[in-house]
Amino acid sequence: MKTKLLILCSIVLLTTTTVQAQFWKKIKEKVEDKATEKVDDVLSGSEETAENTSESSSRRDIPYIEEVFSFKPGGTLLFEDHFIDDQKGLMPKYWKTSGNGSIVELDNYQGKWLMMAENSTYKLDTLINLPENFTIEFELITSSDKAEDLSTMNFGFAKDNSVRATLLDAYNDGAVTSTEFQFHNEDIVHSSNDMDAYHSLSFPFKGYSNAKIKVSIVVQGREMRVYIDKSKVLDRTMFATGTTRFFYITAPLHYDKEAKLFFGNFKMAAM
Repeated sequence: MKTKLLILCSIVLLTTTTVQAQFWKKIKEKVEDKATEKVDDVLSGSEETAENTSESSSRRDIPYIEEVFSFKPGGTLLFEDHFIDDQKGLMPKYWKTSGNGSIVELDNYQGKWLMMAENSTYKLDTLINLPENFTIEFELITSSDKAEDLSTMNFGFAKDNSVRATLLDAYNDGAVTSTEFQFHNEDIVHSSNDMDAYHSLSFPFKGYSNAKIKVSIVVQGREMRVYIDKSKVLDRTMFATGTTRFFYITAPLHYDKEAKLFFGNFKMAAM
């Protein structure tokens, strides 16, 4: 009887041990499969870390990308400025402003940049006779906790080179056109005083809280095209015949939570 009991206990113990081993083996296999899945997702780009998901997806899904990037810079250089010889802490010598601004160096970006003060418009402090057809290129760097900490900024063309007033739209103080980056609304708004034109479109500025933005402009007679990086966001008539044109750029009306916007690498060329 004792022998039978011992044999029975041994069988039960062996069976329990085997079942437990099989159970833990299955758990281990599931964990390994899940880990492999995770790695495959990351490698394939189908999954991102929690911190980067929102920004990466909004940057990845940028609209208005052309199959063939149509922007071509003008072949005859009229003016360019990288602020190389400008002193830090001062306004760049070839520019003037309705408010304030100063040259700075940034840790993560080469060269020098104009730190744009709130509610300030900037124009070239020299008269350049722009031809009928020309291109302009420049770069912006945003620095903010969230893109919405930058209020609306704009750029465009005016009929004179005065900086007596800050240009906030296309309809006042001699302005002709305005392209607004509405970081808080995730919109771009284009307007023209000459053509009584107004057009808005959505753009995923949410992903631009700390980023470099390349802006390219083409003016051909009365027509104007604007590109953000490789996205064409404007292509229409913006000028009346014979309108004089002076480039301007205006900083956000205000910054929240110590946000900043920087401007640089300006280039103007005739086509």
